[in-house]
Amino acid sequence: MRLHLRRREEKKIASIKNWTLIYGRRKTGKTTLVKSALKYDTYIIIGDVNNAITQSDEIVRIEKALEEVKRTLKNGGIAVIDEFQRLPEIYWSLIASWAPSGILVAIGSSYGIVNKVFDRNSPLLGIFTPLEIGLISYEDVLSQLNDPVLSVLYRDPWIIPFIESYDELKKRIKEFSLVAKGLIGEVFKEEERQLTDLYYKILLTLGEGVWRSKEIAGIVQREEPTITSMINKLAKMGLVSKILTLGKENYYKVSSPPLSLILYAESKYMVSERDALIEELPIGREVQFSIGEMLAKYFGGQLYYSPKEDIDVVIVRKKKPIWAFEIKMGEITKSEALNSIKRMSKVSERVGFVSLKEKPNDYGDLNLGPKELMQIAKELSS
Repeated sequence: MRLHLRRREEKKIASIKNWTLIYGRRKTGKTTLVKSALKYDTYIIIGDVNNAITQSDEIVRIEKALEEVKRTLKNGGIAVIDEFQRLPEIYWSLIASWAPSGILVAIGSSYGIVNKVFDRNSPLLGIFTPLEIGLISYEDVLSQLNDPVLSVLYRDPWIIPFIESYDELKKRIKEFSLVAKGLIGEVFKEEERQLTDLYYKILLTLGEGVWRSKEIAGIVQREEPTITSMINKLAKMGLVSKILTLGKENYYKVSSPPLSLILYAESKYMVSERDALIEELPIGREVQFSIGEMLAKYFGGQLYYSPKEDIDVVIVRKKKPIWAFEIKMGEITKSEALNSIKRMSKVSERVGFVSLKEKPNDYGDLNLGPKELMQIAKELSS
């Protein structure tokens, strides 16, 4: 599907007034955002340690490309260096000598580049300000797509050209399992790390819904401190998200909804090695956290999860739970609602229900169906 989704980050990029490092995981739409929102004069891509690609698709030596960047900056223009993480650091002092002329926007497809640029010994320290580009917010997609399930998948831009429905993801899951591993490998490459079997097993296990580091350590047969350290590294690479819980543990999950579902299918059914008809994936889990993120923004709080009480979404403000929500793909019956109210009332005075099928009856203090979710999304995205 050829679809351009407006993102709130477009306003930030369009209003850049100083040297800026835009960073994030690969394939999150950084280049597309810059090309659509920023009125630049010069644009180059660092191809490798020796070569760059110009706006006219000409392959030139890096030195020649940087000369064009320098001229643009000295004339007070805006220049973009894409794939900045590939630029050898020997050029950094040279680039620093051009500041503060013009506006230089560097795009880095890694999180490691942030640590390097803002290291105390970096010649670029104090010259750039950082701007992270992650997944598209759920509300930005939902407000334009009007499909609460597909909007969850479209939060990760790489999947948009390939599917037009959740069912299509399931039908083509074998194809996407191969694409997903390649994408993950590419992320590791840009972070200057190697995608080992152990890292991949951890991601597969997280995709299957196992979130406790102790359980993951048992499955992959490694010590828990080692696994915890590796999960934290995956989080720093933008592949894993850490969600706070009402207990002492953190809930870890694969950040990208489509990647999470694809890894689940690979872990559960080994779809990359055989043709398997997958009737269902844990899409409810991805819906739960995407809607939870949106509601947390709407109520000005932070998203928590409560596995002990089995509460889908808890919104916390100033360390106090202010809302608890039950989120379901289908309808919510009266008996289900009453049981949920008992659980949710233990942690929050106000409770709510969300159904993607239809607006629930007035069981809770707030009851949201597809139309109400759309209204919230539009309000947040306006």
